[in-house]
Amino acid sequence: MKLTYRHIVFLIPVLGRFATGNAQNLIANPSFEDVNICTEYHAPCNPSAWVSVSPEHMRIDYLYSGAAVEGVQLLKLMYRGHGGMCNYAQSRLLCPVVAGRQYKITVVAGSESHETVEIGIRLDTTWIYRLAAVPLDTLPPTIVLGGGDALPKNQEDGIFTRMEKVFTAPAGATHIIIGNFNKTKRSNYAKEYLYIDSIGLEPLDPQPLCPEARAVKDTLYAWHHRHTVPRKYVIEEKTKVEIKKDKRHCLTLTVKDESIFTPKGRSKYPETAVRLDSIIRVYDPYAGTKVIVTGYAFKPGTAEYNKILSTVQAQKLKDVLVYRHGFAMDDVDVYGRGNMEPRYDTTTEAGKEENNFVEIEFCHPKPPPVAALPPPPPVPDTLVIPDVLFRFNSSELNTKLFKSLDSLVARIPRHDTIQLQILGYTDNVGTEAYNLNLSRMRATAVAEYLKGKGLEKYIRHVSGLGEADPVAPNDSQEGRQRNRRVEIIIYKGSD
Repeated sequence: MKLTYRHIVFLIPVLGRFATGNAQNLIANPSFEDVNICTEYHAPCNPSAWVSVSPEHMRIDYLYSGAAVEGVQLLKLMYRGHGGMCNYAQSRLLCPVVAGRQYKITVVAGSESHETVEIGIRLDTTWIYRLAAVPLDTLPPTIVLGGGDALPKNQEDGIFTRMEKVFTAPAGATHIIIGNFNKTKRSNYAKEYLYIDSIGLEPLDPQPLCPEARAVKDTLYAWHHRHTVPRKYVIEEKTKVEIKKDKRHCLTLTVKDESIFTPKGRSKYPETAVRLDSIIRVYDPYAGTKVIVTGYAFKPGTAEYNKILSTVQAQKLKDVLVYRHGFAMDDVDVYGRGNMEPRYDTTTEAGKEENNFVEIEFCHPKPPPVAALPPPPPVPDTLVIPDVLFRFNSSELNTKLFKSLDSLVARIPRHDTIQLQILGYTDNVGTEAYNLNLSRMRATAVAEYLKGKGLEKYIRHVSGLGEADPVAPNDSQEGRQRNRRVEIIIYKGSD
């Protein structure tokens, strides 16, 4: 995707009213300018406060762009991909949304096709995680923004559209998820990406942010482990996946019904009864055993009737295991498949009767693998662009010293595992606001110079930090000159 500065000229008048710095905005890092340095790779990973719904399968991307309206960073999500894959970004709100209260949602976004896309926004009471980047088409969005919500724009505005909508919150919420919630068939779509420049959520009746807003933001910004799904959210889902992936640890028994636990049933199916006894004897409620009881039915009647009947039969078996043999309630899952998956001939009465049975799977967890310690992440290199390479008190690079600058740029490797972070700094002379702006402009100037040298795709984050992090005391001319610098941090072998 190629973005140019021409977009800024036309978008600023249209978008000027959308100030992501507004104190009423309930979203942290709304224009994605602040970056997270993750602990897994010690490299720029996600915008601060934001995380992928499926971080182990597909991370969210962010990229530097001179065409961004709110700052210089964009958030990139897969809107639709092969096999119906798509990704979502989520964050915790600084303050809860109150049911019945009116809010305005504002999103500046676009796609490579230059068409207005439909964006779903879901407000929820918790984080949502998935092990795979599958559509959240079973979770309805709270609000949908589309073409009808876009404000008029000039044809030269590029890919970006400003969309906003006022809505009444149907329920209280503490988290927000953004992406494509449409139901999609699993086919070979051409990959389509959604670029989000900024997002705002504000109450229509302005009032100060809640007292916990600062603590929530600090917690979000302090979260640096960003590429794995938190364990407490996926224990059950991972257990099911492991059961399906490795049947060697599961023993399957087929019985007609709960009569297998009676003397008459045991005498009719002696081999099954012996195997069932052995399993019951070794069951340990603390060992992580999972029991899956699935009922099947093929009786005259509707599919729904057979599903209910098969579920009832499976539940009876679970009750015997739990109440007579001490199985833990949470260790036994019950399912009813009805007449949807017959295993025997359905053209004869005998065959139909054979399709009435209950299947029991006793699955023992795999022993945990011996975890190998991952190699430490590569230490990033830092190139320092000194103050002397800029014109005095300016963000303009000194053209007479381009040769020196090129010798520094030549030291940057060029391969797919490289990420560049560009940070500007000043001394402490002048106001804090002036220094912060100068440092941002100098960092941006270096980023544009690197783009001209073919390094655009490696740039991940550009920011100015003003007087922060001095490398020398500011009480001497030499120290102040050392502090006036731009650093190019080169992350190697990152995600």
